[in-house]
Amino acid sequence: MLKSKNQIVEKEICHHCGEECQDQQYESDGFAFCCNGCQMVYQLLSSNDMSAYYLFDKNPGISRKDQKTKTYEYLENPEIVEQLLIFNEGNTSKFKVTLPQIHCSSCLWLLENINKLEPGINSSRINFLKKEAIIQFDNSSVSLRSIVELLVKIGYEPALSLDKLSTKSSLQKEDRKLTYQIGLAGFVFGNIMLLSFPEYLGFHQASLKMYVGYINILLSIPVLIYCGMDYLKSAWASIYQKELNIDVPIAIGMVTLFGRSLFEILSGTGEGYLDSLSGFIFFLLIGKWFQSYTYKSLDFERNYKSYFPISANVKVGNEWIAMSLDKINKGDQLQIRNHELIPTDGILTAGDGKVDYSFVTGESDLIRKQEGDKLLAGGKYEGSTIEMEVDKSVDQSYLTQLWNDNVFKHHDQSSSSRLINAISSRFTYVVIAIALATLTYWLFVDPSIAFNAFTAVLIVACPCALALAIPFTYGNILRLLSSQGIFLKNTTTIEDIQDINHIVFDKTGTLTDSNKIDLQYIGVGLTASDITLVASLTSNSTHPISKAITRLLPNENLLKCEDYKETIGEGVEAIIDGFKVKVGSESFIFGLEKSTNRKGVFIEINGIHKGFYNIQHSFRKGIIDTVIRLQQGFQLSLVSGDNDL
Repeated sequence: MLKSKNQIVEKEICHHCGEECQDQQYESDGFAFCCNGCQMVYQLLSSNDMSAYYLFDKNPGISRKDQKTKTYEYLENPEIVEQLLIFNEGNTSKFKVTLPQIHCSSCLWLLENINKLEPGINSSRINFLKKEAIIQFDNSSVSLRSIVELLVKIGYEPALSLDKLSTKSSLQKEDRKLTYQIGLAGFVFGNIMLLSFPEYLGFHQASLKMYVGYINILLSIPVLIYCGMDYLKSAWASIYQKELNIDVPIAIGMVTLFGRSLFEILSGTGEGYLDSLSGFIFFLLIGKWFQSYTYKSLDFERNYKSYFPISANVKVGNEWIAMSLDKINKGDQLQIRNHELIPTDGILTAGDGKVDYSFVTGESDLIRKQEGDKLLAGGKYEGSTIEMEVDKSVDQSYLTQLWNDNVFKHHDQSSSSRLINAISSRFTYVVIAIALATLTYWLFVDPSIAFNAFTAVLIVACPCALALAIPFTYGNILRLLSSQGIFLKNTTTIEDIQDINHIVFDKTGTLTDSNKIDLQYIGVGLTASDITLVASLTSNSTHPISKAITRLLPNENLLKCEDYKETIGEGVEAIIDGFKVKVGSESFIFGLEKSTNRKGVFIEINGIHKGFYNIQHSFRKGIIDTVIRLQQGFQLSLVSGDNDL
């Protein structure tokens, strides 16, 4: 809702992305759009007879409101292009790319018909689950750069990073051992059940007369040795280290099940339970696969190159040339533009600005850098274009050293749980004790059934339910959390969460929605020139309130800021087109001695106070109910540097 003194106006919904439209609406064909970007995408699709994009899903597009302009000059470099293409022969080229924004059937329809927007594209095939596209195009009529820029224009920015250039990445190597194990176990499980069908129907001694039991033994041996070897090795290592885990009783059950079946078949006293053995191992492997597939789909195991751009502008002679990062050496001169990531360590040689090291340190405060200062890899630069001299290659930079620190390395505990492993040692001892007690008792009472009783305890007490439940349960928990935007690095975090008793919230962007800040202007009416000056100033700040003001005001023709200064927690100021513009708190505009503690964002142009924006924070949807529920079991705290809610 948009609040004013006299009325409450219901905001319209953007026809393209579904976000609420602000006062300055954009309209086309009777539809409202939240920003010029969404309107532009609609007009592009409409002019090419692709309006059906909006029929498959309601508001299927990606918001273009906060889209930052990126340059793709490096895609003119033949060396980089050659490494990105998966096929390049004659006039035909193929490009495989990840498009994280794919989310619905409209996305599939649009991307598979992208050739209507660019005739040079021959075909486009989409893998919805992996969010990947394979685009085949005629390189004589369209360039890779043009295709990438088209994808960005319609809201599907490709995930291009340095690791895409590494053909020897370990991430590309797929371990098929588990697949082979599942295939073998499933094949044997099905065939043993088929061969044992006469026994299920009550035909006694059928396995002996038709030698089915011996065939089952031959089939089950590779299942135990190859498919179950990981559990046997884990159990042996656990016994050797004198720290029993859950694989020990599982291994005991597997070996006992195989041994008893072997004895019954060879002695002619029974048909054995090899169908149960192969089925048990098969479902264990299915559980392991499910959990590994969940991890793979979340794609946590990246290296530092995944977060770096593909290239940087390097000075060669008197020209700046886009060069892939793996070609950059110590002593090279790099050009870093606004909002670009610093790819390697170096010295600032020309210009000045601010660097956001939150990617490396977690701290969001911007650090001012001047000529001669040290720049570290991983920082995001804010300001006008600067130049730097490379001090270390990308592989030797500070970010790489931080990434490889042992503190951040995760030593997985396979598919088992710390809690289960903690109780498994006692469980194993209890099971063995009961089995031995059973054996001892029946040796004195009825020796003929002592062996059967002993093995029955070991088989029945095998924790197969726990072993099957763990990977499926944890894998499903990871899947459900990821669907809500919560990503856990490993399953041990699920258990660690149970020990939490105190939750600390950040306010802005956590409890409140930084994209839904309601602003009400009070004061002298702003002219078109005043609005341009204010928008030009706030567009340089990354603070959520500054972003909200920028979104509220027209920001197509922004002016360059000179002598830009930002006082953390107070406000921003700069010289714009000869005017000194200040936007910030009351104390920032009038000084502490004249401050009356009024809340809001005040505006001053050339020393003249114009007015202020009254701010109404909007809580995230459902956050109040969530906090009330959390209060019942946790101690809650709030961390905020802003004003009171």
